[in-house]
Amino acid sequence: MATDGSKQLKSHAIPPSELLVQKFAESRAPELDSLYSTIASRLNNDFKSQRNKRRRTTGFDNRGSKTRFRKKQKMGSLNQTKSDGNLEKIVNKALPRHIRRKKELNKNLESGFCISGDGTKRLRTHVWHAKRFTMIKRWGFHLPLGLHGRGKGSRALLKWLKNGTVHDASYYSAVQLQGSQDSLLSILSTVTSPFPTRDTENVLSGAINASSMLHHAGVINSRTIAPVIYMWRPIQQLMDAESECDQHNELRHVWIWIHAAALTEGYNALKSACESQGKVNEDFASVQCISLEGQFGTLEVMGSKAPQLLQKILHPVSSMSEKFSILKNTSLMEAVEENIPCSGIVPLTVHDPRALIKENTEFDSSYTDLWDAEKGLYCPVEESLLCMEKHHQRLLSFYLTDNNPADVNASTGIRSSRICPVILLRRNNLMDSVTRWSIILPLSWVKAFWVPLVSIGARSIGLRERSWVSCEAGIPTFPSEFPECDSYSSLMKAEVAAMDKEAALCPASMKPFSIPVPPPWNCVRLAFKMDPTEPENAQICSNGPNAAAEPALSDNDIDVARSSRMLSDFLNTINGDRLPLFSCFSDASTCLSRIMKDERILDNCPNTDSFLENRYRKVCFVRVILHAYKEGAIEDGAVVCAPSLADIELWISGSNKGELQVPQSSIATYFVKQDSGKWEFQVPEDPAAMESNRWPIGFVTSGYVQGSKKPSAGGFCDAVLLARLRQEQWSSVPLKRRKKEIYVLTRNLRSTAYRLARASIVLEHQQEDLDYI
Repeated sequence: MATDGSKQLKSHAIPPSELLVQKFAESRAPELDSLYSTIASRLNNDFKSQRNKRRRTTGFDNRGSKTRFRKKQKMGSLNQTKSDGNLEKIVNKALPRHIRRKKELNKNLESGFCISGDGTKRLRTHVWHAKRFTMIKRWGFHLPLGLHGRGKGSRALLKWLKNGTVHDASYYSAVQLQGSQDSLLSILSTVTSPFPTRDTENVLSGAINASSMLHHAGVINSRTIAPVIYMWRPIQQLMDAESECDQHNELRHVWIWIHAAALTEGYNALKSACESQGKVNEDFASVQCISLEGQFGTLEVMGSKAPQLLQKILHPVSSMSEKFSILKNTSLMEAVEENIPCSGIVPLTVHDPRALIKENTEFDSSYTDLWDAEKGLYCPVEESLLCMEKHHQRLLSFYLTDNNPADVNASTGIRSSRICPVILLRRNNLMDSVTRWSIILPLSWVKAFWVPLVSIGARSIGLRERSWVSCEAGIPTFPSEFPECDSYSSLMKAEVAAMDKEAALCPASMKPFSIPVPPPWNCVRLAFKMDPTEPENAQICSNGPNAAAEPALSDNDIDVARSSRMLSDFLNTINGDRLPLFSCFSDASTCLSRIMKDERILDNCPNTDSFLENRYRKVCFVRVILHAYKEGAIEDGAVVCAPSLADIELWISGSNKGELQVPQSSIATYFVKQDSGKWEFQVPEDPAAMESNRWPIGFVTSGYVQGSKKPSAGGFCDAVLLARLRQEQWSSVPLKRRKKEIYVLTRNLRSTAYRLARASIVLEHQQEDLDYI
C-alpha cells in the first residue's frame, strides 16, 4: 500500500536523549573499517603528522610561571602539611587579582556602589573597564580615563562616533525634592538660574527636562556650584477646573541631577534652601530633600546610529508598547522627530535585554515605577540562571532532555525581575546628525544593559574621549570648562599634582619650564589700564611702584555669563548696554547678520575707554568658540590676546610669515609664580619683548581635537574687551567686509608664535550656554 511521504516524515522516531558510544561503534563497525582503509591507502599507512605542518607546543615546559595556576589549585592540600604559623600567613594572604575580579563581577547589590579598600567607589562596570581602560581616582570614584596608550586616539573616536558610543555616567546622582508645586518652585527660584525656563509648562508636566546653574541661596558673593538638569515627575492631565486648582497643592517630586564633583556641595545647598524656606513660610516646612546617590545609573549613548542601537536592546512590554510605541517602530528616526522633542522624557518598562523575549509578555508582579525608588527596586535575574535557561532551550531544540533544568524561582536572597523601568532622555544633537540619548535605570541593572550595548557594536569611551566629543560639538564639559565653580579649582589642583609628579621623574636637563595651571584669569585686569591694541604702551609694570595700589581681583570677583539674561544684567550694571554685544534678540527675525549691516550701529556705541579705566569693576567672561584663521593647533590653556589692526592686515594679506613671536628668552617668564602660589602676568621690560607683547583677554579651556575636519577650541574672554575689539574692527573696514566673528590672537604657553583666530560668542547664537550641556 502506498504511503504519503509527509506522513512518513512525521512518523519518524524522536532521537534518543542518551547515546552509548560503544554500541554505536559496534553497529557502525563495517563503515569505520572501510573509512580507515580508504585513509590508510591515501597516506600509505603513514599516520604521522607532516613535519612542515607541526606546531610548537609548551606542554613540555614545566617552569614555575607555567605551573603557577596548578600550584594555586593545590594550595589547600599543601597547606595541611605545613606548620600552624605558616598556615595562618597563607590563609590571611589576599586572593589573586583575577579571582577577586571574578567575584566582584558576579556580585550585583540591590543599591549602592562597591567600595575599594581605600573607600573609593566603583562603578558597576568597573571590572569591565579595569581590564581595558586606564583607570583614575577622581571625585571619589574609580573612573575610566581612556583607552591604554598616550591618549592620541581622537581620530579613531570620530570614526566610532558615526556608529555609536556608550559611556557609563553613573557618577551623576539625583537629589529629590518632595513637596507641593508652589513650594518647590519657590525653592528652585532661589538656587537656580536661569529660572524659570522658556518652556515652563512642559517642564512642570514632566514632558521635558531643563538645565540650569545651581548656586547657594542667600549667600553674598557665593560661587556657582555646578550645572544641573532637573525633571518633574509626570502628572496626569486633570480634566475639570477644580482639580486643576488643587494641582498646586498636591505632592510633587523633582529630581535634580548633579555631577559627582559637586554632589556634596549641591546637596547641602538644596537642603539649606529647604530649611531656610521652611523657617520663613510654614507651608514649605514639609518639603523634603533626599539624596538618591547609589540608586540609579546613567548610560549615555551618542552617535549617528544611537537610535538603532537603542532599538536593539529596548523592548517595551506589550502593555507599554501601546502607549509608547516609539521604540517599537521600524522607522525609528521618523518616529523620534515626530513624537519626542529635544530634552524629551520617555518613561518605559522594558524586558531584560539579556533574556530571550517571548511575544505577548505582560507585566509580572515585580513591576515598580522608577520614581518609587524609595519603595525598593528589583534586581535583574542572575546571569547563571539565564545561562542555564538558554542551555535548556538549546537542548530542547535538539530533542534532548536536561537532567538539571534551570530553577529560576530558586531562592537567592535578592528580589529579581525580568522587566526593568527606565527613563529615556533625548538630548540635543551634538552636530548635524549626531544624536545623544541617556538611559536612566536602577543601578543594579547597569551591567545587564552595558554588555548587550557593547556586544551589538557600541564603542565604550572614558572621560578623555567624552571630553573630545564635547569639544568637537562645542559643548562645555564640567568641571574643566566652568572656572566659576569650586569643582574647577579642585580639578586643577589634581592636575597640578599629576604634572609635578611627572616632572619630578625627568632629569634636570630635560625638565620643561612650568606653566600656570589653572590659567591666571585675573591677569586681564592689565588690559584695563591701557589700549589693548597698542602693545608699546607699557609704562605700567606689574612689579612696578604702582603695583601695590592696584586692586587684585580675586576669584569671586570673576563672573561668567551663561545666559543672555546674565550678560544683559552685567552690562546694565556697568551702563554698557549699548556695547556691540548682541546676546538677546527681541524679534525672531532679527539676527546678527542683519545688525552688523546697519550703518548706524556704531554711532550709538559708547566710548570703551571709560570701561577700561575702571579698574574696580568686575570681570565678566563669556564663552567663545575659536577657529584658526589658516593653520595652527590651539591647545588647552593657551592664552587669547588682543591683536592690533596691523596684525590682522598682515595675516589676511599673507605677508605675516611668523614675524610676530615672543622672544625665546622671555617665554618662560611670560607668567611668573608668586610666593603665594598664584601666577601673575609679567609685563615685559625688554624692548623686543615689549614690541611683540599683546595683552591677554582670556584663555582656552578645551583645545583642538586632532583629526577633526572642522577643528574648534573653546575658551573664555572678557566681554568688554571683546566689544572693544569688535568696535575697532568694524570701524576699520567697509560695511560689506564686516564679520560676525572677532579676530583675536592665540598662543600656546610653550610656543613663541602667535596665531590669528576667529572668535564667535556662544550667547550670540543661542539664548543659554546650557542648552546643549
